Amino acid sequence: MKKIEFYKMSFDMDRIDETNKNGEQTIYAETTNMDEYEDEEVKKGFFENTIFSKKEIKRWPEICFYYSSHISDNESEYLLNVKRWPIVHSKVMTAFKKAEINGIRWYPIKLIDIETQKENNDYYVMQIMNVIDAFDMEKSKFKYNAKYDFYTFIPGETYLNVDVCRKYDIFRCDKSLAALYVSDKIKRMVQSNNWRGFYFYPQQ
Repeated sequence: MKKIEFYKMSFDMDRIDETNKNGEQTIYAETTNMDEYEDEEVKKGFFENTIFSKKEIKRWPEICFYYSSHISDNESEYLLNVKRWPIVHSKVMTAFKKAEINGIRWYPIKLIDIETQKENNDYYVMQIMNVIDAFDMEKSKFKYNAKYDFYTFIPGETYLNVDVCRKYDIFRCDKSLAALYVSDKIKRMVQSNNWRGFYFYPQQ
């Protein structure tokens, strides 16, 4: 069997039903203030898209996410949030830096409990600077909209160019920026530390 080298990383949505059953539900940051932010470079309501670009964010505002401790005050290392941003605990950031996981800019967010107004400053959003030509376009199946220069890749029929991807432990694909891909090294780090909230989808 061919060794899996790369994974699509996201929050483990399957944990939600399970934790609801056993009473171990973790924090869900269900609202945020970012939709109100605007400046000369970002229109109001579009700030969430900046994290999916490799363009440096020169002015990082005070971004807050809000949750209710009446539902849960139980932290996870990968924070489930309404914007689906890659937000991780500071312990993950520290470990990634120590392991020389390169190509990440780290921006602080505030996690605020709407019940007590308690502020948690232990979380950071990852802006992935490794935006690469990651897909094997000969093997992958996709649709291309020339008018908008937009690719739609067919689930289960998308293949990574492993020779290109091996240079990186974490990256996005320049033809489909939403997904976040990581190496087996990162998956093993998460599992060995028993960090909660992560899910890894094997990639071909």
